[in-house]
Amino acid sequence: MNWSDFGERNRRLNPLWTLGAGMNLGELQPYKEMIALSVLLQVYYLELESSERRAREDIVELAWSSLERFNIVRLGTAESVERLVDGLLWSGSGGDFEAYYYDDSSRQMEVQKYKYFTVDEDATRTSWEESGRTVYRLSEYAMELIFMSHEIIEEFQISIKLLEIQMHIKHGRVTRALQDVGELISRVRKMTQQQQEYRNALRRNPKHMFSEYGVLRHQRLEDIHQQFDEERKHFDNIHRSLARLANDEKDIIDFNELRQLSERVELSRRVHDELAEVVLSIFEAETNLRLNFPELFWGAAGFNFRTNVWEEWVKTEGLPEADSLELLVSGLFTPSQDFIYPLAWAWEEQDVGFLPEDVIDEPDEAGEEESIPYTPKSIPWPRVTELWLPVFTGLAAHGKFTFSAEAFTEEEQRMWSHTPDAVDLWVQFFHTEITVLNQGADSQSGAADECQKLIQCLLAARPELEVLRGKLLWTTIQAGGSEGVIWPGLEMSPYTITIVER
Repeated sequence: MNWSDFGERNRRLNPLWTLGAGMNLGELQPYKEMIALSVLLQVYYLELESSERRAREDIVELAWSSLERFNIVRLGTAESVERLVDGLLWSGSGGDFEAYYYDDSSRQMEVQKYKYFTVDEDATRTSWEESGRTVYRLSEYAMELIFMSHEIIEEFQISIKLLEIQMHIKHGRVTRALQDVGELISRVRKMTQQQQEYRNALRRNPKHMFSEYGVLRHQRLEDIHQQFDEERKHFDNIHRSLARLANDEKDIIDFNELRQLSERVELSRRVHDELAEVVLSIFEAETNLRLNFPELFWGAAGFNFRTNVWEEWVKTEGLPEADSLELLVSGLFTPSQDFIYPLAWAWEEQDVGFLPEDVIDEPDEAGEEESIPYTPKSIPWPRVTELWLPVFTGLAAHGKFTFSAEAFTEEEQRMWSHTPDAVDLWVQFFHTEITVLNQGADSQSGAADECQKLIQCLLAARPELEVLRGKLLWTTIQAGGSEGVIWPGLEMSPYTITIVER
């Protein structure tokens, strides 16, 4: 294990572990961490809006608003809420909070001191002249808690970061603003890349429009346009703040940093424009496909014999008589039974098996023909079980297993290519929920029978696989995932079998 960064991890998590610790809030005790986090979040957004409603009395009101939001206002008292706010502003001794952490360089326990709130000097100077109140702001530790508790940017929600950059520029924190602009550029470029991948996928297959991601895009169309308008306003405000900073603070601001910040802001504007261009081109492509090529989206209704006929009808309701079964499945073999492939032949093949290699065509002593022996068709379970053993071993260890070249040796790949019975079982597992039976349970029916027999053979051969009993297995092929498996004598999709948590 690498211990070099353990102390830093410890230091970052200490403020989270001690949030609300040591408070006695009566009936609010089970909810103290949640209420404390909500107060930090509300103060964070007030800072973004440059609001000075961050005195102690204001923070108490924010705590009451959280109780109303959580429908637990009846549990709070004036004393308990004020005790919570005081517990965020100061430690029990009235100073900094303290926690231990391990310093790997000195190999000793050290004491970390931190606060959740600090005094906002600029706002307090103005507030003292007007009302004599102290205005607080979040400390760096509290800000980190906010960023740890949720992703600050998701999809197109980047306005918060722009507001934060604007706030840093307004207060002359050029270096901090420069770092945030760089982070924003990298995130926007990542989003642009994701949009380009979707656009390329849409060009290859227009039906991606109806995927989960495509449907969400259509639902957020109005929000996306509104987002672009807000970004334009934010960039205008940022440029005005930069110009004002260069004029008002020219004696204390490093103009090299200010020039770099201005260039990075302009670069950020350009990458936002690129993102907007890609998004609009996607909507243009989708509109063109829907308007001019509607036939691309026509397709079958997804009707199949196994699900809609066999499982939903025959297995559920049954057939009126036994002869109906022949009429039902005859079309699966040939449209013209009498001349091409009679159903009787297919039925005999399924029930009896293959013809033997050597057929004795000599009459017996009584002059009657000797009946032709048939070898019943069966699956070579020992060989199949040997091939499937690594699959279920990986499934038991990691919760999933993907059929890929990296998962097998060259000898195992050769054996898979020469054992079609083992390969065919992947198709029976595919898109079928299969529960590993507990001991003494009845076997399932239908297509899962051979799957259950394989599972029971594996469990009998390897006792360590008993952990799979009662588990629900689900096999899929990941859309747009890795390429198919192509070996000499075998070509198949990269199936993934997974343990589904109920």
